[in-house]
Amino acid sequence: MRRTLLAVALAAAAVAPARADDRPWLAPPALVEGDTVALVAPCGICEEDDARRFADSLTAAGFRVVVEPEIHDRRHRYLAGTDDERAAELDRAIRDPAVRGIFVLRGGFGLTRILDRIDYDALRRDPKVIVGYSDVTALHVAAGRRARLVTFHAPMASAVKVVGEDPSFAEQSYRDMLFLRPAAPRRMIPLPEGERPTTVTGGQCTGRLVGGNLSLIAATIGTPYAIDTKGCVLFLEDVNERPYRVDRLLSQLRLAGLLDGLVGVVVGRFTCDDYEGEKKEQDEREQREVVLEYCKPLGCPVVADFPCGHVRDNVTLPLGARVALDADAGTLEVIEPSCVAR
Repeated sequence: MRRTLLAVALAAAAVAPARADDRPWLAPPALVEGDTVALVAPCGICEEDDARRFADSLTAAGFRVVVEPEIHDRRHRYLAGTDDERAAELDRAIRDPAVRGIFVLRGGFGLTRILDRIDYDALRRDPKVIVGYSDVTALHVAAGRRARLVTFHAPMASAVKVVGEDPSFAEQSYRDMLFLRPAAPRRMIPLPEGERPTTVTGGQCTGRLVGGNLSLIAATIGTPYAIDTKGCVLFLEDVNERPYRVDRLLSQLRLAGLLDGLVGVVVGRFTCDDYEGEKKEQDEREQREVVLEYCKPLGCPVVADFPCGHVRDNVTLPLGARVALDADAGTLEVIEPSCVAR
C-alpha cells in the first residue's frame, strides 16, 4: 500500500506545474546587421514562396539567413515534419551560438507536442530573439516559464517584409520593435491611425506583459510550461473559436486561478476567418461579450479592441517585458528595453 501511495505521489509530482521562480527575466541581445538568423518550422507547413520572400527580405536588411534544406520537404500529416524533426530543428537553432534570432515561419498547430523537447537551459544561457504568434504562443509561454526570456508576439513570414517602401502598419510595428529601436528604454506602443482601444475598466498599472492566444494558454494549464500570471498584465487574442468555446477556455483560466492576481488585462482581437456575413459579425460580437464578462469583475484596469491578433493591423508585442497600461487613455507603454543593446 505504501509503495502504491508513493508511486502515485511521484507520478503526480512529475506532471505538476513548475513553480514560478525568482530568477530575473532576460531580454535577448538586439539584432544587428550581419547577424545570423534562423527560419524554423516547428508548427504547421509553411508555403515555400512565403519563406523565400521572407528570407529575401531579411537578407536585404543585412542578415545572414539560415534555413535547413529539407524544411519544405518535411511532412507529417498537417505538421512540418515529425515531432523529432521539428524539435531537433528548433533545438539546433537554440544551441547554435552563431544564431541570434529565431523566426517561426508559420503557426497553426503542433508546438505543444514538442514543448518537453526544447532546450530551455541553452536558451537561458544564450538568449535569442524569438518571433511568432498564434500556435507559437506555446513557445512564448514555455520560454517565459522555463527560461524567463522576453520573446516577441509578432506576424510571421506570409504577413511582413523586413525592408521595403510603404510598409503596412503591421510591418512598421514589426520593424520598430525588432530592428529599429529594440533597446529603447521606454516606448509607447503605436496604434493604427484613428484607432483607440476601448476602456472597459479604468485605471493605470505596471507589470510584465504575458499571454497570447487563449487556446494555447489554456492548453498548457496543468503542465510544467503553464503561464505565470501573478502580478502581470495579461494579453489575450484568438481566432475561429465559437463563443461557447471562448467561454469554456476562459472558465478554464478562471478555475485554474490564472485570472487571480492580475494587475491589468489587454484584450486583443477575437476574430472569425472561416465564414463571412451576419454569422461572422454575430460570433465576433458574442466572443467579445464573453471575454468582457470574465474581465470586468477582475478589479484591475482593462482595455478591449487592442489591435493585435489574427488581424491585418497586428501590433508586435514584447512578451515578458514590463509595461505600463493606462486604461483611461487606452495606451500601452513598454517601460524597459525589450532587447539588450550590443
